[in-house]
Amino acid sequence: MEIFPAFGYAKDPHITEILQEVNNAAGSQSKTVTFHSRGGTKLQLDVNIDKGDEAPGVTCPTVAFEKVKRNGLLGEGVVANITVHEGQAISFIIRNDMTNHITENITTMVLDTQQHDTQSYWYNWISKSRYRGRWREVVARSLMILKLLTYEPTGAIIAAPTFSIPEDIGGVR
Repeated sequence: MEIFPAFGYAKDPHITEILQEVNNAAGSQSKTVTFHSRGGTKLQLDVNIDKGDEAPGVTCPTVAFEKVKRNGLLGEGVVANITVHEGQAISFIIRNDMTNHITENITTMVLDTQQHDTQSYWYNWISKSRYRGRWREVVARSLMILKLLTYEPTGAIIAAPTFSIPEDIGGVR
């Protein structure tokens, strides 16, 4: 697993801090890594480990982060090598950094519910489309992208969805 954030359209440097080097399911706090940009954006990386049924000889997964610097990036990212067994799950949550740096109640059930709610929202939203032609899937994906690029209070599109597409195949922008 690798996370290399790029703040301010990859123009703002940031500081990465590992607060908890090793995270496992045995009573650990969820907070592990923070990313703070000079522009004021503060993110935290939380980890939820579902150790599943404890079968004999199967160890609980452990997540150990290491800071890594990559050429061309203005801050460090984190890398973790993880081994999971059947029935185990690890979820990574990136959210705004909280004051006490501890996120409570991150359980597999809460994460599954949030994922289900998100999928239901998008399914219900896209099902309102009346287009049933040959390009239905492409049209549906395009509509979802435009919805994601919309500033909710005003309904304005906040970014150009075609800003990096070449004008000709193999050509430049």
